[in-house]
Amino acid sequence: MEDCIFCKIVRGEIPSAKVLENEKVLAFLDINPVSRGHTLVIPKTHYGTFPEMPTDVLAALGEALQKIGDA
Repeated sequence: MEDCIFCKIVRGEIPSAKVLENEKVLAFLDINPVSRGHTLVIPKTHYGTFPEMPTDVLAALGEALQKIGDA
């Protein structure tokens, strides 16, 4: 989406402190964190809801969450 802040981050129009990136997901530090190291994990393609996401994207999100959670 043109005006979606997360899409702008994925496209590099808004800078971010990347923690993890692959072809399907991007993880970056929150600019206004609730706690130290608070990280956002998003799909690189815009979806309105979780049910719209293909299973492979959901799986990639889960794998990224597990890697970041372990860190």
